[in-house]
Amino acid sequence: MRRDKMNTNEKKRADLHLHSTKSDGYNTSDEVIRLAEKAGLAAIALTDHNLFSFTKPQKVGKMMVIPGCEFSTTYWIAERKDATEVHVVGLFPDGVDPNDFKEIFANIEEGKQQYVLAILQQLAERGIDVSLEEVEASQKLTRHTGRHKIADVLIKKGYAKDMDDAFDHHIGNFSPYYIPATRFIKYAPTSAVVRQIRSSGGIPILAHPYGYMMSEAEIEDLIMKFKSAAGTVAGMEVYYERYLKNPEKLSFLKHMAEEHGLFASASSDRHREDQPFSSVENGMELYQNMEKALHKANLMKKGVLIKKTEEK
Repeated sequence: MRRDKMNTNEKKRADLHLHSTKSDGYNTSDEVIRLAEKAGLAAIALTDHNLFSFTKPQKVGKMMVIPGCEFSTTYWIAERKDATEVHVVGLFPDGVDPNDFKEIFANIEEGKQQYVLAILQQLAERGIDVSLEEVEASQKLTRHTGRHKIADVLIKKGYAKDMDDAFDHHIGNFSPYYIPATRFIKYAPTSAVVRQIRSSGGIPILAHPYGYMMSEAEIEDLIMKFKSAAGTVAGMEVYYERYLKNPEKLSFLKHMAEEHGLFASASSDRHREDQPFSSVENGMELYQNMEKALHKANLMKKGVLIKKTEEK
């Protein structure tokens, strides 16, 4: 049974899914850390897309800063005979060696520009004029070329009123014109990424489970396969900030975490300056539950290896 009830003596927030300008966030990593500390968080994880902003854990004042990454993966849905993109947050409380993930990241850049061009072509077919040059020029602080920067141009040129409008009606996963990235980018399979995170001493967390245009039956199937790949240490973004005001989604995810043995995680997926950090008051306790399980699993693994060595 996983604990997700708050210890009344420890009301400490943690936000385990944050972005900086190193991918598609609007604040630099230093700014994110400073703002999070000012907001009174006990722990944060910087989880930029498909890269590590830093590799060693840090302490900034009283706040813990955990190395992490949001991995894009390819997940095959057998019933549809099609693949979709699923995101996995990897947390590394004891640090991480980026070389462990060279193969995971190897083919991502190759298809990224083709994906952006496909989105721009579709916009053009609908009479929406956005060029690659405009998208690249909008990258004032970030090196990441992707949908957030296309959305920036859509807003600047008056095609969308804000980021939500751009995604909901033009380029987002739930827009009528969504183009799956997996058609152009060769992301590693979800199970392979999850296993590599565990092999590298990390905690795999299934990100925003309602973000993939799946039915709840398909989400549960994803959760079961995710858990199978992860083993004893696996998390899920139950307390994802956008789900907190949706009792039905929150109830379903709590039940799924309990049913399938996943640790609940608290996160905001913050990209923009106007987005608040996670508001979940026991977020730090939720993180510590995962961290304890990780260290216990690592000790057990070490004990087995020592025993095998002694037997030889």
